[in-house]
Order: sequence, then C-alpha cells, then structure tokens
Amino acid sequence: MSARRPPAVLAAAALAAALLAAGPAHAAGSTRVRDADGAQWSVTDDADAQAADFLLHRTAADGSPDLRFGRAGVENFTLGPDGATPVGIRVDAGRRVWMLGVAVAGNQPQPIVARFLPGGDADLRWGVQGRVQLSPNGLVVTPNDLLPLQDGSVLVAGQATGLQVPQAVVFHLNADGSLDRGFGTGGLWQRPGADDASSATALAASPAGTVAVAVAVHGTRPAKEAWSLNDRPPRRLVTAPLDDNTDGDDLRVAWAGGRWSVAPADGPTALVPAALLSNPP
Repeated sequence: MSARRPPAVLAAAALAAALLAAGPAHAAGSTRVRDADGAQWSVTDDADAQAADFLLHRTAADGSPDLRFGRAGVENFTLGPDGATPVGIRVDAGRRVWMLGVAVAGNQPQPIVARFLPGGDADLRWGVQGRVQLSPNGLVVTPNDLLPLQDGSVLVAGQATGLQVPQAVVFHLNADGSLDRGFGTGGLWQRPGADDASSATALAASPAGTVAVAVAVHGTRPAKEAWSLNDRPPRRLVTAPLDDNTDGDDLRVAWAGGRWSVAPADGPTALVPAALLSNPP
C-alpha cells in the first residue's frame, strides 16, 4: 500500500503550486535533459513517498533504465522543505545534475539549487547537504531556469515578484554556493526599465562558452529579448515583437548560425557546454 503524505506536507505543496500559478508558467524550464546519444535524465513525482519527494531517472537511448545510475536507474530525492517543487534540471559537461526548485518561505517563493553527482547521489560539496536555498538580495524571486558554468558556479534566471512591477532578474552563485556580490548590483542583475513587467525565462551557452538569457517583456509593446551576460553590465543582443500566439513564458534562447535567437520552445535541453562569464562575447 502506498504511504500517504501528511496533511502539512500536502498543504505546503498546495501553497507552492498556488504561488507558482500566480506567476510565470515556467514552460521554458525543462525537467528533462537529453545527451547527444539520446540517453535522458528526467524528474517525476514519487507517489509512494511520505514527504514531498521526487524521482530522478536516467534512461538509455532505447528507454531502458541506466543501471549505473542511482538504484536501477532511479534516485529518490527531496529538495528539503515541505512542498519544495522542481522547476527544471540541467546537466553539465561532467554529467553532474543541477536541479532548480522553488520552496515556500514566509508565504513567498524562494529558489533552491541542488546538485547531484554523475551517479545520482547528492553532491555534499555543494551548499548544505547538496542544496542552496536563498532570497538573493532579499528579493522575492520565482525561478525559471539555471545554467551551470565551467568553474562550478551557476546562474539562475527568474522573475522578482516582490516589486511593484515584476521584473526579469538573473543571479550568480559562486562555486561554493554563495551569492556572487560582484554580479549585477549586489549579486543580482535586473532588466533595466521598470515600466513594463518582464521575466527572465531561460539561459543558454554557446559552443564558444558565452552565455545569454531570454527575457519576455509584457505591457503595451510585448517583446522577446536576448541579453549577453558576458558583458558588464549585460547587453541586449536581440529584441523583437512577441508573437501573438505566445505569452512569452516559453521563450528559450539558442545559439545558431553564428548568432543568438529567441523563440518559444519546449522539450528536453542538451548538456551544457563549458562556459564562463569571463569569456569575451
């Protein structure tokens, strides 16, 4: 018989879902990653867990479990606080799995970044017991996507929802999990211009190791943008009207044909190429 989750856990999970529903749809983030051979990492809910636990799967290209990963291809995990929910995963060139989640703290969303070793175990060298939970610069941030970098640090993109007008933001965590206070203003970059609501929906790295973020702008002139994070301050590279058939929450940024482009997308992401913020644009 499946174990039932305690009422407090279910209430926290419902509150997290309600907070998420009030913000962006997070469609640009993905809970699946596929490598060049077709093998895949994916996240599902653990229906038999007694807490807000999840399952991290590793399958071969033919869909069979990768028996070298976790326990028969599956690793059970929790992001820590009751109701913490995975938003997306990325896998770096060393095949470490980076998990982005959102918890509820003081009735507000709070980002969580967890890291797992290639075999599926929590990476205890990252944060506390393999995870970092924070409110960057004291702001309420709903996370959308993350991007691990070659030096062991990681970028997180999302939306600052505690402002009068929600704004696109990106913050950078150092290799030890601490907030990089030299990034942006005190550790957080916010898209310039506060008149229109915006959201940083997705991050990507080019084969040369440069990094960009997709931004959806709402308001009188909805737009899609790509910003270079290798520039200080970040520089807008792409701007175009937002398509009528999308609300912008599913925008991803991609390097193709020698330039960055922004378009709606879904499905799994690929392994993240080696990238650094210090690389020239």
